[in-house]
Amino acid sequence: MHQWAPPKIKLDYDNVGLLVGDQEQDVSRILVCLDVTEQVVDEAIEKQCELIVSHHPLIFKQISRINPTNEQGRILYKLIRNNIALFTAHTNLDAALDGVSFILANNLGLDELQFLERNYSVSRKITLTTAFEDSEAVLKLLNYYSAEEAHFFSVDGRKEGLKCFEAIIDAHNVMPLKNTLEREGLLKKGSFQELEMASPSNNFGLGVMGHYPEDGIAQNEFLHLVCRALDVSAIKYSGEVKRIRKVAVCGGAGVFLKKSAIAAGADAYITSDIKYHEYFTEKENFLLVDVGHYESEFPVVEAIRKELTEGFEDLEVIATQTITNPVKIYSTEFENKTIQ
Repeated sequence: MHQWAPPKIKLDYDNVGLLVGDQEQDVSRILVCLDVTEQVVDEAIEKQCELIVSHHPLIFKQISRINPTNEQGRILYKLIRNNIALFTAHTNLDAALDGVSFILANNLGLDELQFLERNYSVSRKITLTTAFEDSEAVLKLLNYYSAEEAHFFSVDGRKEGLKCFEAIIDAHNVMPLKNTLEREGLLKKGSFQELEMASPSNNFGLGVMGHYPEDGIAQNEFLHLVCRALDVSAIKYSGEVKRIRKVAVCGGAGVFLKKSAIAAGADAYITSDIKYHEYFTEKENFLLVDVGHYESEFPVVEAIRKELTEGFEDLEVIATQTITNPVKIYSTEFENKTIQ
């Protein structure tokens, strides 16, 4: 999970990682959920799960006591008493490549996906000068730590056999790489340098832009597609567009990216938690769609389940069957009338 969504890329207010439990605890069965509620913990107990992996954190702020006198206290108390650990990936998974917004875009059938906004300046240029003979082994090691543009060249005019390896790597991977190089004895034979880069990383960002093929689809067809993809019967929207080809999305509360979506030439922008005055788009031929917070993010549960299942063949990973969406929608139908 840390390779997919490194904790260091979370937003400042957030709380991610192992929030409850012992990191040395054995795990054989995992329950994946969006929200940690009492019902979800009861489900984990019933299914004998030792670990819950959630998207939304149970603990945001420091707590002064843990006792079953309030909802958070009851959940923490029950987790500890039943020896169930809790791991969370929140805004770090929002910002990750193939994270929450990518999953939403894939569910909507969009192609040519790329970050809508790339503002994570975490890229570093690293150089390693060494006399180690196995160049392919060094390149393989760099690639293991997700290095990009990894290459090497011979260093002329110095000790025979010296090579200089260069690569672009994200900051959170630099120290693990250095530790491995030292363990392999490579740092003793050469020198390592790290240079901060002004350009943002290709691996992290906010929101996603994608396309429908050819001439796109009509507005009503698009709205129907969104409802079917997210299994909802109603969504809120503003604006009018004849054909929709370029679509921006952001799982969760992402209206702050509305201007970025417009600037990127999107015909429609899908997110959630839009306030009344934010529905005024100030642009013609643009569709702003609110699909609901839970609805926009719930697909990540199955994505996490699949990722962990593929990564650990001996683990049983289960997607929660508990619906934790606190928002209920009541609709009434009148004869010969349609409510829009």
